[in-house]
Amino acid sequence: MDISSVQRLLPPGWLESAEQRRNLAACGIAVLLLCAAALVYLTGGTRYAYLHTIYLPIILAAVVFKIPGGVLAGVAAGLLVGPFMPIDTATGQAQQAVNWLSRLAAFMVVGAFTGWVAGRLMEQIRSLRWSITHDVDTGLPNRHALSEALRPMLASAEGHGSAQLLMLRIENLNEILNTLGYPVSQALLRAVAQRLEEVTPDGSRVYQVDADRLAALVPAGPWDARSLARDVLSAMRRSVPAGGVNVHASVGLGVAELHDAEGDPDALIRRADIALYAGLQRGARFAVYDIAADRTSRENLALVGEVLDSIREEQFILHYQPKLNLANGKIEGVEALVRWQHPVRGMVPPGDFIPQVESTDLILPLSRWVIEAAIRQQAEWHASGLKLTMAVNLSVTNLYDESLLKDVRALLKAYGLRAESLEFEVTESAIMADPVRALEALRAVRDLGIHLSIDDFGTGYSSLSYLHEIPADIVKIDRSFVTRMNDNEKVGRIVESTIALSHYLNMAVVAEGVSNRRHLDTVAAYGCDAAQGFLIARPMEASAIEDWLKKADWPRPEDTASIGPVWSQSAGF
Repeated sequence: MDISSVQRLLPPGWLESAEQRRNLAACGIAVLLLCAAALVYLTGGTRYAYLHTIYLPIILAAVVFKIPGGVLAGVAAGLLVGPFMPIDTATGQAQQAVNWLSRLAAFMVVGAFTGWVAGRLMEQIRSLRWSITHDVDTGLPNRHALSEALRPMLASAEGHGSAQLLMLRIENLNEILNTLGYPVSQALLRAVAQRLEEVTPDGSRVYQVDADRLAALVPAGPWDARSLARDVLSAMRRSVPAGGVNVHASVGLGVAELHDAEGDPDALIRRADIALYAGLQRGARFAVYDIAADRTSRENLALVGEVLDSIREEQFILHYQPKLNLANGKIEGVEALVRWQHPVRGMVPPGDFIPQVESTDLILPLSRWVIEAAIRQQAEWHASGLKLTMAVNLSVTNLYDESLLKDVRALLKAYGLRAESLEFEVTESAIMADPVRALEALRAVRDLGIHLSIDDFGTGYSSLSYLHEIPADIVKIDRSFVTRMNDNEKVGRIVESTIALSHYLNMAVVAEGVSNRRHLDTVAAYGCDAAQGFLIARPMEASAIEDWLKKADWPRPEDTASIGPVWSQSAGF
């Protein structure tokens, strides 16, 4: 009878439970004990070497049943080769009591010690196996456990259903860690995980995939991603008891559906992460994974690796957008804007590579190239009689580059330009990311004589306590305000009051995004100093700037004395 025949005779699942396996092991150990005793007897008795075979079932019993099993097997072995087992079967010589009792004691000690060692080893193994699939501090299932749970789902039909992965990030966890300590932060993670499990549908399971991120694997059902996200966010608005204190957890959510994974658990986790951070970048509390946006993002990220080679191969060029002086109608300056003439993708717009480059140290060599190219072009214009100021954008990384000002000073000297002819534009959000450090860097720029402007003003979160300290000469009002000011009274009031406040602080004001005649006349009526936008001119190459300036056909503001501020007649202003 072969093994398959035996398997057919046994009932299905006969060895699935732990109790059944232990019973089978006990039977096997008993058989081994009897066989070992029989071997001792048949080979001549206890005086011969085959006596040591009795240790095998004792050790096996200790491994399977720990100390109790080892001791019990030791007693059984001691009795089997004890009073009834002769020293020599040929002569029938019996054992003395002291011999077999000492042997029984030795068997019990071996069984007990082996059981203790086996128990400790099994505890360590269980601990290691548990730590592979759980976070040691919070006790929550971890990323590995999530991947293992996803594999069968993705391999089955369920993976093609509406099952979803919710990725939750506790944004203020670092602050809580630094303020209230590590135990409270871990207690917060456990409490948020519990609340997440309570608010998600039955059958959902929560995992900790990173130090500040939790994931909820939600089974297929009639619910949709947006309603789930709203329920979770609503539940998280309530304070969470953690470590004896009530804590508010500020969270963001990203959602990906299982069909987005393409059969790969790690891909699904990564895409839920992408959705999470895409939402946070837009200022939204949750977002659903968008494969089209992700594909574009990956393509743009791949471009970053080509930046250094592209600088060496002179694939980058500068376009220049004029700025119109609203007081005299003259073009007195331009802003240098980088463009990428990619050999494969053609002209790459800055929005496709600048954000990714700014997040790396590659912004340093790119900015240096832009500054040098802009200064070189400005020197050529000055030599030909075009006295235009040049504005160049800087990132927060450039602000903290200690060697930048030294290099700029050398460039200005080499090209014979005054520092006052150069202007650095720094975004409001870059300044406010670290105001104290940024102000120190900006003062160093200002001390050199270079003009400073606050770019995209109104889109960040500037505090008035810092605004009056920023050593800026110019405030640039973001296009998002300029394009809406004629249709929205509150936006119009913001633009007008920003211009007034900037003037009180001895700063000039440039309106960005001026795209029609109404925009131009309105900002002029508000007292704005300069305007920039497609109505005046689109960014163009240096040669085109020269031709355009010769034609001098750009729009100029009308006589705006009678227009007045658009909203000044409203009550309460």
